[in-house]
Amino acid sequence: MSKTWDRLETNAAKQSYDWPKAEQYTHYAGGQLVGANLPDEDMMVLGVSLGNTFDSVKASLGQPTKETSRGLTYGGVTFGSFKMDGVESVVTYMMIENRDATTHRGIAVGDSMRKVLNVYGRPDLVDSNNRWFYGKYRYRTDMMHGIQFEQKGDKVSKIMIYR
Repeated sequence: MSKTWDRLETNAAKQSYDWPKAEQYTHYAGGQLVGANLPDEDMMVLGVSLGNTFDSVKASLGQPTKETSRGLTYGGVTFGSFKMDGVESVVTYMMIENRDATTHRGIAVGDSMRKVLNVYGRPDLVDSNNRWFYGKYRYRTDMMHGIQFEQKGDKVSKIMIYR
């Protein structure tokens, strides 16, 4: 009964104005700076921070289950880099795709979006794919520094932390 009630409450909340929706975030000017930097601890996963070298990640977490020039994967957690080859590989994004890790505030893949809303508050951006972003960004650009929650139904399906 509890799961059914939770589902009904979530569906009702999604219909209300208070539930974050993409169309509520379209009033910014292109290039406008929106949001604020998150605390440093929010930008860490498994003790790894953005900007750490791949070598320091391996020294801390051991041998990855998968390694490429663009990333290190430990189970359902990937530490990746958007940087060009030939430059020392540093972590520019972290992706959580299962319950192997949580955010600093305790959100994991599979948690409800209501829990995300309760823990993080109202998102700084909801995009057209219904991804919730918290952090600092320039509107209508790809310049973003923060944490993003992707969802399927009303559950977190992927967590991205990037700059």
